[in-house]
Amino acid sequence: MIRAAQGARLERRLVNRLDVPSSVHWHGIRIDNAMDGVAGLTQVPVPPGGSFDYAFDLPDAGTYWYHAHTNSMEQVARGLSGALIVDEPSPPDVDRDEILMLDDWLIDPETGRLADDFANPMMRSHAGRMGNLAGVNGRWDFALEAKQNERLRLRLINAANARIFVLRLEGLAGWTVALDGMPLEAPEPVTAEIVLAPAQRVDLIVDVTAGQGAPAGLLMQAGQDSWEALAELRVTGRAAARANGW
Repeated sequence: MIRAAQGARLERRLVNRLDVPSSVHWHGIRIDNAMDGVAGLTQVPVPPGGSFDYAFDLPDAGTYWYHAHTNSMEQVARGLSGALIVDEPSPPDVDRDEILMLDDWLIDPETGRLADDFANPMMRSHAGRMGNLAGVNGRWDFALEAKQNERLRLRLINAANARIFVLRLEGLAGWTVALDGMPLEAPEPVTAEIVLAPAQRVDLIVDVTAGQGAPAGLLMQAGQDSWEALAELRVTGRAAARANGW
């Protein structure tokens, strides 16, 4: 994760230790074209052993991310991405600020490694490369500790190549406060499923309503009428006598 204050200048050097060219795209940030990192369009891809200095100002607060943008179908699927958080001068009053980077991986059941058929023509011509294992922050069993009535800011980032995540809150009361890095005029209560397409981001503020030991967290739609835990909140104890509400 890269984190900086709104108005700061971000400077990072990409050193390419791969055996193929690569580049970095800073997704959603308003920056000069020369720093945008789209190989073949805004920069020459960085060759193996080469480097490139990225330097730009951060004009807007919000939840963003960065990822490879040379053969991104494969390089992003192999994990070349990360969260980019730009903090506002006066953040909302929450107990914790958590980043949940959603992804899926196509795993070869025989080896337990990533399936390497990234150029599969059937996937390319249909729904794209869909994984058979989903998770958060690089883990399939992601979990956070939480207390009843604690207030959290959850920054959700869809880093999957093709999967549209359909999500539900369990044991949480929530409000959407930002979409794709841009704050809403007013918080909107989460009363239905949250739909997050590839590369999209949503910021939620949630109150933990579940009691100790009760199920809580983020569910993903796994089938027409089936849901499974994507990010678990393990509730222990109580942070306050009652939830904040809005």
